[in-house]
Amino acid sequence: MAHEESFQPDGYRWVMLILFVLLSLFLWSAWFAQAPLLDAYWGKVFHIGAATGNLLLSLPGLVAIFLGVSTGRWLDTVGTKKMLGIGAICGLVGFGLRPLFMTSFPTQAVLTVIAGYSICALTASLGPLMIEWFGHEKAHSFIGIGAGSFFIGGGLGIIVTVSLLGPLGLVNTFWVYSILILVITVLWWILARGKETAGRGVEKPSFASEFKNVMQAPSAWVNLLVAVFVGGATVFAMGFLPMQMAIANKLSPATAGTIAGLFPIAMGAGLIFLPPLAGRWGRKVTGLIFMIITLAVWLVYSSQPSWAIGGLILAAILFGLFFEVPWALAFSLQESMPGVTPVNMGVAAGAYTVGTNIGVFVLPLILGSFVQSAGLAGGTWSLFVTYLIALVALIIVKEKKA
Repeated sequence: MAHEESFQPDGYRWVMLILFVLLSLFLWSAWFAQAPLLDAYWGKVFHIGAATGNLLLSLPGLVAIFLGVSTGRWLDTVGTKKMLGIGAICGLVGFGLRPLFMTSFPTQAVLTVIAGYSICALTASLGPLMIEWFGHEKAHSFIGIGAGSFFIGGGLGIIVTVSLLGPLGLVNTFWVYSILILVITVLWWILARGKETAGRGVEKPSFASEFKNVMQAPSAWVNLLVAVFVGGATVFAMGFLPMQMAIANKLSPATAGTIAGLFPIAMGAGLIFLPPLAGRWGRKVTGLIFMIITLAVWLVYSSQPSWAIGGLILAAILFGLFFEVPWALAFSLQESMPGVTPVNMGVAAGAYTVGTNIGVFVLPLILGSFVQSAGLAGGTWSLFVTYLIALVALIIVKEKKA
């Protein structure tokens, strides 16, 4: 590919990968530390409804809807080191101060908005960071690893929270996340490096012109629907499964949260190990295969009203393993659309970030209302339909061949 002609491997890329993974793990674990509390704490103690409670998971999506494309533009200008450093500081302020306000839902919501920019910066920087350090040809595998750290972090946030609540209490549990984010923020600003990218530092065309370039192909717009519906389905499922498993199977919140936490961890494992198969089958075909498997697993799981512990563990792992890989492959597709170059790949990543976070913000609220009105069945079937729409969108997308 033309993108590869000037690419030279740099041994420091492994340090950058490790730093990015740690930053993602700590920020996403802090984000989803709220998931097991939506019903058990905010619902039961403060009588916050399911749709409103989901704001603590979906508000970062609102931030990215408004700032995702702008972040991509800034990314093309200042580089991934500074952008992720700014994101880390926002995460430190937003997530780090939560233990001081654990009895105020409105304050938690405001802090989540501030921290939400860290999630926006992570998502927008994922593709450009991996492309500039690993090259276009291999980027999809490392985008998978980076995205895998998102969901492993989310799963750990659920599991760690339910495990620490007993011995540490709610406030001290959240201080653990604050300390971890402080450590990685300091390490990022000390150790992270920028990497020169062709075109950075020269005068750029207008934002409108660059956006038009990266979105010139119809598939670039259709591909955003994959981001919208997979992103929304992901966040909703991570909040819905702990409640679904607890109620349907008569489990304690701690047990259900631990089992449901395996779902995003399995998503992370799938993102780490499965994207390289796209080198054999193509990104689109690979994504479609995994989507079909995911829908089949969910149908089998939903067909039975309750499961034994072993069945729940297997369902959580299988459901998660293939669930998120199509999102990463579609991200890679977005960065290879006609009109995307090293100069404007941040804008392309920003557009995909906006699409993802429209889903992250809007869909959990809509699907949460189905849970309120129709119970577990409403959540179960709305999740299936949401993911099915993403599959149809990916069928329509045309993959650009190398």
